[in-house]
Parts: sequence; C-alpha cells; structure tokens
Amino acid sequence: MMLQNIMENYLNSKTINVMPVGKDDNLPVDVVTWSGWRAESKKLQKVFEFDSRKQKEAFVIEILKYDRDTDCIIETRIKNSKVAVILHAISPDLSEIEFEAKVDIDKIRKDVVYYYAKKV
Repeated sequence: MMLQNIMENYLNSKTINVMPVGKDDNLPVDVVTWSGWRAESKKLQKVFEFDSRKQKEAFVIEILKYDRDTDCIIETRIKNSKVAVILHAISPDLSEIEFEAKVDIDKIRKDVVYYYAKKV
C-alpha cells in the first residue's frame, strides 16, 4: 500500500527535480562530458583547435559538405587556429539528429588531422 502511494505521487507530479552537477558536488560517479561538447538549451557546441592552416581549411570545407547532407542546423565560427561548431536543435529539445552530427563532426576532425598530419 505504501509503495503504491509513493509511486502514484511520483508519476502524477508535474515537477521535474533535476540535480545540478558541478565540480563541487561529491558524487560517486564521474559525469561524462561528451568529449568536449558543451550542451546548452537547444544547442551543442565545441571549439576545435588546429596545428596548421591546411587542417583548419580542410575541416571547414568538410563541415560545409556535411551541412549539405544533414538535417541539423550547423553554425561555424572561425578565428585564428580555432573553429567553433554549434549545432542548433530544430525541435524544442536536443534530439538524436544533433547527437549523431556531434559524433560525425568528431570523426571529420579526426580524419582531417590524420590526413594532413606532418610526415616525419
């Protein structure tokens, strides 16, 4: 009887309790940061830094090609040796489209850096 009341209150409540996660919290589990991607309301963003101009230019070109083929809204900002990629959600919240694009963009960066690596 008691469990039924607890679950009924839990399922019928309209508030969502979210525990803020920060570096000061003493949690038993480490929080995954999605390999440098930062999530904000309706967007994911990451700043990529490149060793050479060729790597940076090739990355931007590949992002433009990827933008042509995806449903995700991709914003890029370029300054010096850094390229910021921002994925905007079309839906009210981040969806699978943005998370797939995040993985694909990380692969694009890895491929570009490998292809234009300095040969020793």
